[in-house]
Amino acid sequence: MTDNKKRKFLSERLWIAAVTVMIFVTEAAYGAYRGIYEQILPGDAMSRVANAYYVLFVTPPRLSSMGLIWNPLPSLLEIPLVALSTVWKPMASRAVAGDIVSAAFAALTAMILLQTFQKFRISFGYSLLITLCYALHPYIFYYGSNGMSEGMFIFFLVYCICNLTLWFTYGTGSYIIKMAFGLVGGFLIRYEAIPFAVGIGVCIILNILYNPREKPYWLVGNAKRERFHYIEGTLVTLYTPAAYAGIVWILLCLVITGNPLYFLNSGYSNAGQSAFASGVTTFSALTQYVLFRAMPFLVFFLTIVFVRVFRGTLFRYDFLCLFFLVMSLLSFHILMYWKGTSYGWLRYFCYSLPTCVAWMPYEMSTFQNETVPEPYGLPARRGRQAEQVKKKGRLLFKILLPCSLVLSVLLLNNVLKDSSIVDQEIGTHVYQENLEIADYINDKLPDKRVLTDVFTTYNVALNVNNFQNLVVSSSPDFEKCVADPVGSGIEYLLVPDPKGVSNYDAINVAYPNLYAQGADWCREVYDFGDYKLFQVTG
Repeated sequence: MTDNKKRKFLSERLWIAAVTVMIFVTEAAYGAYRGIYEQILPGDAMSRVANAYYVLFVTPPRLSSMGLIWNPLPSLLEIPLVALSTVWKPMASRAVAGDIVSAAFAALTAMILLQTFQKFRISFGYSLLITLCYALHPYIFYYGSNGMSEGMFIFFLVYCICNLTLWFTYGTGSYIIKMAFGLVGGFLIRYEAIPFAVGIGVCIILNILYNPREKPYWLVGNAKRERFHYIEGTLVTLYTPAAYAGIVWILLCLVITGNPLYFLNSGYSNAGQSAFASGVTTFSALTQYVLFRAMPFLVFFLTIVFVRVFRGTLFRYDFLCLFFLVMSLLSFHILMYWKGTSYGWLRYFCYSLPTCVAWMPYEMSTFQNETVPEPYGLPARRGRQAEQVKKKGRLLFKILLPCSLVLSVLLLNNVLKDSSIVDQEIGTHVYQENLEIADYINDKLPDKRVLTDVFTTYNVALNVNNFQNLVVSSSPDFEKCVADPVGSGIEYLLVPDPKGVSNYDAINVAYPNLYAQGADWCREVYDFGDYKLFQVTG
């Protein structure tokens, strides 16, 4: 490597490091500002921080206090940060720990993209432009700052696709290993990793069957048998770590709860909560619902389709791979919503954008050293004609990519004019009532033993000063206290209105008429609106 190349390489590495740090700092700062000053606290992000909090502060400290519904990696990573809440309470009470973790994943996503562009030898200036346009896309930026698991999952999605396309190009087995552990990370964050893993597997098969680079590995002896063995061995390598992680998760559920599928079918699970989701009943309504929410994130994919049609390269196995990657998650969420097992929120349809951005380094590399075929299987164009098509296609692509990101933002802005979507996604939850309850307990009941199921009151628990006085879902004696509050020395019960998912609150399950009618062994002390506080009178 010449001195000029070395200087260029080091300069690009410094730029990548600077961009990574910049994104981390801005994402974390924005998330902390939203949580501390605007008190906009996404419920799922708060619950993950709360799970990390219970590990340290429920007596005795133990990992099982984290619970077995949410995938564990976000809370595991937040535990060291939550420990700092003894010094600075907002680290837990305003979910700053979650903001920092999601910001780290957002920064790492940008780093992986830039490194992949480098490996495909794409112009660094243009690579930087596309990466920053993506990272600063309002929706992507927001989910990189708010502690939600979507931004964390996107990192593993991008990581796997970047390694997949590098394997397409260079054929090195280490990329399969990296994808395998990327799928493990994705599974430990969100269950959508399962359909995504299926999409990756389809791409592996298509590449082995149709990529000329792969033929030497199976074009020996009985080619059909060797090809099957090659596919089999590659998929076993790809899926074994993720399968092992899934088995361990199931065994943990079995050992701790007695139900191996506790995360899937318990009252606290997504299946239980989605029983209150309202779906659609006709195919036309489903199509309208999905297109309205998915289109802002499909613009990049449609841009690739348009340019491939222009180049005459649409009917190739690699485009089919991209199609399966996009559809693996999109079709999964469409099916879930159609079956009524999902709320169909906007963020469930956002994965098409990072999928296509991760594909972009490979897509741009296909303009280099290729023969451009005519559409529909006609003879290939060669020489000057092929070079002109490549040149025009490359220029068209470079112009359309940033334009498509701008169009994505405009379409997203139109979607967010729907106030119900804003409440679900951007406004999320402002927990003024929860903070009021925590303040009441801190002021009037600082030394009282309060029983509450933190399935819905996790934000109260994070803001109570004397947390050790609470008996929460992770407490070893929680079930005993619910069954016999009087005999267990419970002095107060905090009970949510049994509507929607609060119907699964353990106290409401045990005493279904308590909230509305009270009981002879307790009396209502305070009505906060959606919660009531009862004093145990014996």
